[in-house]
Amino acid sequence: MRGATSLGFKNLTMDNWLEPDRISSSFVRISPDDGQAHAISGNDYVRSILKPKLIEGVPTDVRALFEVARGALVYGYFFYPLYTLAAEQLFRVMETAATLKCDIIGAPRNVTNFKQKIEYLCRKEVISEQQKARWHAARELRNIASHPQRQSIYPPGQAVGILERVAGQVNSLFSNA
Repeated sequence: MRGATSLGFKNLTMDNWLEPDRISSSFVRISPDDGQAHAISGNDYVRSILKPKLIEGVPTDVRALFEVARGALVYGYFFYPLYTLAAEQLFRVMETAATLKCDIIGAPRNVTNFKQKIEYLCRKEVISEQQKARWHAARELRNIASHPQRQSIYPPGQAVGILERVAGQVNSLFSNA
């Protein structure tokens, strides 16, 4: 396998850095029209990654972090581990969104960590009881990503799913701002 390493992902070289990662190009989609498996192209990935959007009310700092994560997802097609880095960045996007929302609504100064911010936003009914578990899951995944014991690898579908959920959760924080 050209450019592979014992690490389990593409070894970047001057010859292969612009080629799709072998792993990325091995995924297929089942067509609802004919039931056949069809390779997922780079354009297919980009279309699905560009679909989720943040609303205008989301602060610029959060939008910038989100776009960096989205860009890393797009380039995951060429270097598979970028899907994981992008997903991990999206957990930090949620933390920044919670921090800025707390600032906007005047959270007390003793609300300092992500867990406290989630709990404060729940008490203020900015985060619904239904959304609370997702926010805490993102916090736990952010902690795991920030203190890794080994390299995680997320498949593209999972990373794009995280992108979609993060866009929804962040948008909900600022939809009534």
